Amino acid sequence: MRSLDSLIWSTAPVAEAETIMICNDPTGDLLTAAVDTGKRVVCVDSDFVRCRAAGDAGALVAGDRRLDAYLAGSSGSAVAVGEMPKSLGRLDYLARSIAGAGFDQVTMVLGANNKHLARSMNTVLGESFTDVAASLGRGKFRCLVASGPKPVTYTPASSRELVAIGGVFSGTKPDLGGELLRASLPASLGRYLDLGCGNGSVSRGLQGAVMATDSDADAVLSARAIGLHVTWDDAGSALADSSFDTIALNPPFHDGTTVDATLVQHLLDAAARLLAPGGSLYLVHNSHLRYRAEVERRFDAVEEVARDARYTVLRARS
Repeated sequence: MRSLDSLIWSTAPVAEAETIMICNDPTGDLLTAAVDTGKRVVCVDSDFVRCRAAGDAGALVAGDRRLDAYLAGSSGSAVAVGEMPKSLGRLDYLARSIAGAGFDQVTMVLGANNKHLARSMNTVLGESFTDVAASLGRGKFRCLVASGPKPVTYTPASSRELVAIGGVFSGTKPDLGGELLRASLPASLGRYLDLGCGNGSVSRGLQGAVMATDSDADAVLSARAIGLHVTWDDAGSALADSSFDTIALNPPFHDGTTVDATLVQHLLDAAARLLAPGGSLYLVHNSHLRYRAEVERRFDAVEEVARDARYTVLRARS
């Protein structure tokens, strides 16, 4: 178990809890430790792959259901553990859903590197819990511990066109790169897929055979809230090969707080599998990231169709 997970686990009052909730567990070590206790384990993570692993390990999984609705009517004692989410929106969603679930006693223990902890996180937790304090540090890590649930509810943020549930990327605002991608799509889409749809801003209002997919449950719920048909899976793994004429892709390039240009590779593999013969992939990326070579490894014909000061849109065909 890595140092951060060990600190989180040793700080949490696990012995007093009947239910252990796993909030954000990149390594899977907290899940393993929780299952090994023999207690009731509930996974409220948003990541599809981690949730699937939790289900396979015997945990209950909220999945692509609203956390506040899934947890409503809970009782007894509980503890929620995990790495601190990078998004205050995700933190608020977790805190309100867990505090308002109805547990008689519940404590949240979320840990992070000291440099990634901010006073704003205490403030967000304080809206849902009466007591919020920092744990003793261990090396460069520390936990925030919240207890004493308040009678709170969760309401997603919304704008005229978009809804933001939890930590969905870009919240209720269209992403600038996504807007350039949207403007580059052809007038005739055919069978269309928004691969890694986020909040759905690229595909909002599009008509026809429109589908979307994302591996993040917050994104799936947000996009569904504006009327998109969205699957929750790993890079479109639930969708059939060669089934789309047009695919739009606005890939992530951050893993937590670190820029990671390799995150596009899995999605490009999926696009190559899902695109029908004669179809086109439209991909937007930050121009300073060298994505074109990755696209050219998988597609025969690649051309630049749009560019502004920050972003580039490529069209790729087999």
